[in-house]
Amino acid sequence: MTLPRLDESKAKPEPRFDPRATHTTHDWAHPARLLCCRVDPTGRFVCAGATDHTVQRWEIATGTKVPLAAHTNWVSALGFSPDGATLYSGSYDGRLIAWETAAAAPQPVRTITAHEGWLRAIAISGDGQWIATAGNDRLVKLWSAATGDKVRELSGHPQHVFSLQFVPGTRELVSGDCLGNIHHWNGDDGRLLRQFDVRDTSNLIGDIAPFGGVLNLAFNRDGSRLTAVGHFKVSNAPAGNRRAVATTFDWKSGERVLRQESVKEERDATLWRAVHHPRGPMLGIIAKELGFWEPESVELFHLLKTPSEMFDFDLHPNGLDLFTAHFDGHLRVHRCAPA
Repeated sequence: MTLPRLDESKAKPEPRFDPRATHTTHDWAHPARLLCCRVDPTGRFVCAGATDHTVQRWEIATGTKVPLAAHTNWVSALGFSPDGATLYSGSYDGRLIAWETAAAAPQPVRTITAHEGWLRAIAISGDGQWIATAGNDRLVKLWSAATGDKVRELSGHPQHVFSLQFVPGTRELVSGDCLGNIHHWNGDDGRLLRQFDVRDTSNLIGDIAPFGGVLNLAFNRDGSRLTAVGHFKVSNAPAGNRRAVATTFDWKSGERVLRQESVKEERDATLWRAVHHPRGPMLGIIAKELGFWEPESVELFHLLKTPSEMFDFDLHPNGLDLFTAHFDGHLRVHRCAPA
């Protein structure tokens, strides 16, 4: 008879995914405000961009923190190559920097002056060959991951571009601006294929400064739906009175199929980012709270409060752990399973 190995005999059962049981498991502090975060595809590291111009890398298993310093302004966007080996960071200094993710003391592998003014969004193609960036110069740019050369420049947005996503399994991409325009591009030749309209998510402060728009874009697991998030029903833009909202389109037809709100009553909140979970629910961040929606439901089914406002979060490859980047400088880990 063959005896089981020690680790097999003590193996724990797989935790049960349960959004209603979501609870905080770790709380890691940094002295500067955190603006964005991403988990590497291997699940080993989580990185966050900070207002002290650094990227902070935590090893998830140990909580060990390592700084990545090279930007000269707030770090606003992060992304990983599909194999997790390379981290890409973008900053309000307009630069795109590539790093070796797992290096003991990471140094820039490549630095690109990508945009005039703020760089706001980064997306990586599924094959890892292209990096897309966007920013306040109203441009979307494609870069070769292998050489750093500019592949193509896409123009047509009338205002700052806030969000980017590659269409799953293709070299097409979508971009959203602060006026509520979503553009669908053919990355191979730069053609604008079609547009989606969520202009009711954009407002003006004093008839001059845009307020809102497409703050983030997310595809569901099979790429059949595209969700744009932000806010609408703004009653007082300078005071920030608004309601968080997610607008979902059928990708094939381009028709709007669903509008999901934070709650029925008015809330002074914005939906900064949403992620479609592989098991169905949509997850989103609303000010200090994590929200959970069923795929076809307009209203939330669960809301988890946190200690501080957050602008970004990401899902671990295990589908259970959520990482939230907070304005109080903390990176918090939440498990969607019973304690």
